[in-house]
Amino acid sequence: MLEVSEPLNVWLVSRNLEVARRFYAEQLGLPLWREEPGRALHFGFGGGVLSVHTADDGNLPPRGSSILFTVAAGIDAVCADLARHGIAFEQPLADRRFGRSAMFRDPDGHELWICQPSAAETQFDRWRQSRRVRTRRVALKRPMKVRRHEPKPVSHRPAHPTSL
Repeated sequence: MLEVSEPLNVWLVSRNLEVARRFYAEQLGLPLWREEPGRALHFGFGGGVLSVHTADDGNLPPRGSSILFTVAAGIDAVCADLARHGIAFEQPLADRRFGRSAMFRDPDGHELWICQPSAAETQFDRWRQSRRVRTRRVALKRPMKVRRHEPKPVSHRPAHPTSL
């Protein structure tokens, strides 16, 4: 359902792992990759992992966290599909300077954004990716002209007798 185009590894905390499981697996459609019973859920998405851990003593960070999921195309259909699965958008789908996006929250209050980057952002991303894989070019020195010296002739005559 939520097809993410940019790999990302994210770690969130939750008051209730069962509520988090229903939200991320059933409503967002992320596949559960691994579970640590009573401790964490690990969902796969876009080549990365979203880990949801139990909050110590039920306490969450004061502001929560924000995650930006990117899709390559078809954000209107993705948002419509999410709405059919019970997602209520706090900020509806709109054109913004970085692309089309919408914001909703998970059951613990974390901001989740879905975004289809604009052409300018896509160009920036291509540039960023090209910078990652570009190898550093090192100027090669011109080969020095090698002077070949003939080895000194070795005499095979017996050594001079030493004077007594």
